[in-house]
Amino acid sequence: MDEFLRTNVPHIFAGGDVIGREVGSQMATPVGSQDGRIAAHNAFADGEPRRVGHRVIPRTIFTDPQIATVGMTEEEAITAGHNCWCNTVPISLVPRAGAIRNTAGMIKMVANDETEEVLGVSMVGNSAGEVIHEAAMALRFRAKINDFIELLHVYPTMAEALKIVAISRYKDPTKLSCCAE
Repeated sequence: MDEFLRTNVPHIFAGGDVIGREVGSQMATPVGSQDGRIAAHNAFADGEPRRVGHRVIPRTIFTDPQIATVGMTEEEAITAGHNCWCNTVPISLVPRAGAIRNTAGMIKMVANDETEEVLGVSMVGNSAGEVIHEAAMALRFRAKINDFIELLHVYPTMAEALKIVAISRYKDPTKLSCCAE
């Protein structure tokens, strides 16, 4: 399997669950859908072939509270040779969680300590499956910790959890004002 989803038989392409963990894939419906579009394009289109990209795959387990993750865990980042800055903050510090009286959970950010590139985010809590998309977009564009801090977040939303955990790199988040500043 190559980066264009071509098998060892040049005219046969594959994607999704059938390729298992090849080219960094994960068995998930949206991954299979994306792979299918890329494989079909590469098999039938006359244009430039498209590369598959499995570096950023957001995942959610729809329990209560939800569990969502994207990118590397702390262990994976260390194994890959990154000197990590990692921190976890409780969801109870997110103003929206208090407003809806659902403060169970936490959010963790994994970043390269030198470059401050965010390598992964994990969240357990209300709306984690929605919040993780902001983190996925940030990882796609190799965002840094300050990108999360400087991004204007709607107040109060659960997505502010990303800003609060990023701020924890520099400040104690228990001492923040209402709008995570």
